[in-house]
Amino acid sequence: MTDFSRRRFVSQLPLAGAAALAGAAAAAVPAGAAPAVAAPLTGPVYNVRDHGAKGDGVTLDTASLQAAIDACAAGGGGTVLLPPGTFVSGTITLKTHVTLHLAGGATLRGSQQVADYPAKPFGSRDLDIGGFEIWTLIYADTAHNIGIEGRGTIDGAGQPFPPRPKIQPLDVASGPRPRGIFLKGCHRVVLRDFRITNAAMWAVHLALCDHVTVDGLGVYSKDFVQQDGIIIDSSRDVRVANCTVNTVDDALVFKSSFPAPSENIVITNCVLTCRSSALKFGTQSLGGFRNIAISNCVFHDCRLGGLKFEAVDGGVLEDVTVTNLSMFNVSAPLFFKIGNRARDFGFKDIPQPQPIGRLRNITIRGLRARLLPDEFLYQGGHGFASPDRRSYPYRIANTVIIGGLPGHPVENISISDVHFTCPGGGTAEEAKRTDIPEEEKRYPENDMLGILPCWGFYIRHAQGITLANVRLDLAAPDYRSVLVAEDVADLELDGLKADSHGEHFIRLRDVRTAAIRRSRALQPVDVFVEVAGAATTDIALSDNHLRTARVPVQPAGGFTGTVAQHGNLTGPA
Repeated sequence: MTDFSRRRFVSQLPLAGAAALAGAAAAAVPAGAAPAVAAPLTGPVYNVRDHGAKGDGVTLDTASLQAAIDACAAGGGGTVLLPPGTFVSGTITLKTHVTLHLAGGATLRGSQQVADYPAKPFGSRDLDIGGFEIWTLIYADTAHNIGIEGRGTIDGAGQPFPPRPKIQPLDVASGPRPRGIFLKGCHRVVLRDFRITNAAMWAVHLALCDHVTVDGLGVYSKDFVQQDGIIIDSSRDVRVANCTVNTVDDALVFKSSFPAPSENIVITNCVLTCRSSALKFGTQSLGGFRNIAISNCVFHDCRLGGLKFEAVDGGVLEDVTVTNLSMFNVSAPLFFKIGNRARDFGFKDIPQPQPIGRLRNITIRGLRARLLPDEFLYQGGHGFASPDRRSYPYRIANTVIIGGLPGHPVENISISDVHFTCPGGGTAEEAKRTDIPEEEKRYPENDMLGILPCWGFYIRHAQGITLANVRLDLAAPDYRSVLVAEDVADLELDGLKADSHGEHFIRLRDVRTAAIRRSRALQPVDVFVEVAGAATTDIALSDNHLRTARVPVQPAGGFTGTVAQHGNLTGPA
């Protein structure tokens, strides 16, 4: 900002507003440092102290904050300024053309009295609270050109609002648990640069919004499950960038709780950590997801996995590109699942029985992951794991699952240029397991199928699956297969290199058309590929390094055909 524009801007402020802004700027600059040049606030500035707010950390300032917002909206829009101080509030409602600016040193703290949060209509059944109403600290409905920005903090102070037992069987929990921010049906939304902590439920929830920018947020929680970070729900034209999220539950989640898709989405340059899943599409998938680009993100210490794609309530999840991800201390880095929960979220016009969803056309390139080596991390630590998980070994959740349902395959998944380091620990007995349930009605998690007979990839009910230039290392021996594929059409494995300690490197059952090229087991193995199933046909091996395999191809249970082989390196060196 030029000196002229800065002087003109400050001269237009009311005296108290100008003084507060100057004080906020001074407080944000360390002694002896050159002051940073801040972006100008938008339009007229309405200081909440001019409307009676105390900011003393004790007085309930809800009415004063809302008065400033209302005055700003009545004047045609502008900025509502929270100067340094702690402003305790119940629900406040943003309005069209209003930006809430949190100055450095300002904290908006949620009241700890439930009466200060009037219920708001959601429009879809909220499974994490039960019913069609929600509670929130900051609210907007069908507003446009709104924003929340600044270097201050929103503190949900949600400790007095723990989850209550569910009332309806399909719900997760019940009770009034205020979100930090809930915006519904809003157009042109900007959330930028502030820190939001300890909401009683989801920190940020945007539903049915469009033209959304979420940039530079710090999102933190530490108390309860369902304290997810950022939730984008049936919204379109969304950019999420440069955010740091550290939460108890999922860090960044895209849902479609309404019969409208979440679409046209960019996610980039984010650091995500949580005690659940880092980045998830689902679980609610009623309206589907499409046109998504994810790049340049880091996930760490996520005990229930890295990147998840779930279509379990109908809807179509399609057209996704993912590039350049790094993960550390996660369980399964990737998870793809079609299910059939078929929940309608209270929309009476949803066809019944609800069609099973589709999951297709996802390209992932450039992924480095080190998987959980510590059972304490998987089990949640500090009492956060559910009782049914506390005795699980970590390997139950480490295998990448690409799983459809019979007659409803996952389609066209390409994974290339990836390197996973896995902890190992699987036994020869676990390698023999064949009783893998479908679990089509179950909540989708990467531990839902139990300990699988493979430690790398489990692919079932799928078509058009490509793995290229994939390196899988083990920190300790694992006697399960590297990859198992069942009921798969059009499978390509090109450049799969992996540690191997089990009897079989790859196992195929009822696989129709598969090409295995330029692949090798990095340690001696009895069988390079076992081929089973009467439906298996058109299997080809070419240019593989098979000198570490005692038997290149082993027919098994029901397979009576032949496997084409060309250019494979066999025999002694």
